[in-house]
Amino acid sequence: MTDTTTEPKGLIPDKLYDILKWVAIIVMPALATFVVGLGGIWSVPYAGQIAATVTAIGVLLGALLGLSSVKYGNSTTNTPSGTTPVAETK
Repeated sequence: MTDTTTEPKGLIPDKLYDILKWVAIIVMPALATFVVGLGGIWSVPYAGQIAATVTAIGVLLGALLGLSSVKYGNSTTNTPSGTTPVAETK
């Protein structure tokens, strides 16, 4: 019997990685800025704490995505991070 299951290259599927990366890079900082901005205007209680929490979640998400990226990079090639493998010529 042949095992047809394949292990994902990274910790998470590529599509989910792309979505979470967008959330970590764009949404979380924008949300934190939005909370601080409106919190100051409307005197929202704990606006600074809420913004700091959103930022901390964004940093955690970024770190987890970094781990996935490193695992993905290690599973595809044995080249150092940030380098591109070059095809050998004959």
